[in-house]
Amino acid sequence: MEKKALDRRNFLGSIMKAGALLPLAGTPVLSVVASPLVSGSSYPASVMPDRMILNITKDPSTMAAITWRTNAAAPGFVEYAKADARPDFATKAVRVPATTTPLQQDYYHRLTLTGLQPDTLYTYRAGNEDGWSEWLQFRTAAATGKLSFIYLGDAQVGIRPFWSRVIRKAYAQLPDAQLIIHAGDLVNRANNDDEWGQWFEAGGYIHGSVPSLVTPGNHEYTHEDGQPHLSVHWKQQFTLPENGTGLDALEGSVFYADVQGVRFISLNTMMMEEATSEAQLQAQQQWLERTLSSNPYAWTVVTMHHPVFSTKKGRVNEKVQAWFKPLFDKYKVDIVLQGHDHAYGRGMQRIAPYGTAYVVSVSGSKMYEYEKMEWADIVTGHLQMYHLVTIDQHRLDFKSYLATGELFDGFILEKRAGKRNKFKENRPS
Repeated sequence: MEKKALDRRNFLGSIMKAGALLPLAGTPVLSVVASPLVSGSSYPASVMPDRMILNITKDPSTMAAITWRTNAAAPGFVEYAKADARPDFATKAVRVPATTTPLQQDYYHRLTLTGLQPDTLYTYRAGNEDGWSEWLQFRTAAATGKLSFIYLGDAQVGIRPFWSRVIRKAYAQLPDAQLIIHAGDLVNRANNDDEWGQWFEAGGYIHGSVPSLVTPGNHEYTHEDGQPHLSVHWKQQFTLPENGTGLDALEGSVFYADVQGVRFISLNTMMMEEATSEAQLQAQQQWLERTLSSNPYAWTVVTMHHPVFSTKKGRVNEKVQAWFKPLFDKYKVDIVLQGHDHAYGRGMQRIAPYGTAYVVSVSGSKMYEYEKMEWADIVTGHLQMYHLVTIDQHRLDFKSYLATGELFDGFILEKRAGKRNKFKENRPS
């Protein structure tokens, strides 16, 4: 066992010293896929609530948005109370009615709890007298203080068999995360109910315990009439902040959330690269500028799907670069978390003088080839990864882990008054 561990460390060390891994000539793209699904839904709804998810809100210290599914149009409810080790807490639970809307043969129920106390552990269940979920627990965000979160790139392919281990390993390592960022392409086929069923099954109770900040990727869109259409599942199963542009095409995908002194921003890069009008481009850009210029906090984290800088030549997202990057530079955005390229890359040192750290990652089993890029300190691939990020006062600590749990890469950003963030490598030795 000691020799294997040493060999593994030496392997990882050789990757780090190289700074980037280059694809071998003639190496094919690896895409491990799940077994084909039979026709019809493999995840039928019932009277028992399923697909429960705790969504990010504009203020997670006092609010919690909850969504779930059943096969019944009957009214749904959430019962909640402050968590208590004594089981009679349930007798003190407050019951709140949900809004119910149909989707095909199913029904989705949603509500947002308000007036919660910061930094408080709550327990809740969803359903009605025909069927209740288990009691789940979540902690509201504090007003200020140390913040930790999980970041995951594309799940997309091999969700149930392969991606499940990644989200579960990340949660096992950071169970007190205040949120989980999913940077687009959660599934491969936007309106495929089985794939959404896999996504919810893979995450299980994690989805109902830690607020999810989801941003759509290109695979959350269909083009049946030649125009981009967001998945019919998106707005039904996610209840996200309504503080975006006001345009229906961007609702539920462009928003911000303020969590413990950090502003998190979700951008819809699909509707930049495939915008159907100049007005759509301008609306998102203008909203971003307002959101950045009015940010009262020291730290800004942006998540979006298409990268500003890619992990292989020929994958440039020109509209994202043209419309978003100047604002990232102007307002000194600290870090941008992205997906889409199905590889891992990160860089900041080589993008002087702006000081924004850019990261691209993948958590599912679909892999692309990659190559050394001028913007990146490291580019590598064919690895399922997850990332744990901690922000504590003037320091951001970013750590990248393999699906098997080994620390793979890391860096630290330190905020300095009037200067660009100080960058420090924090790779495993």
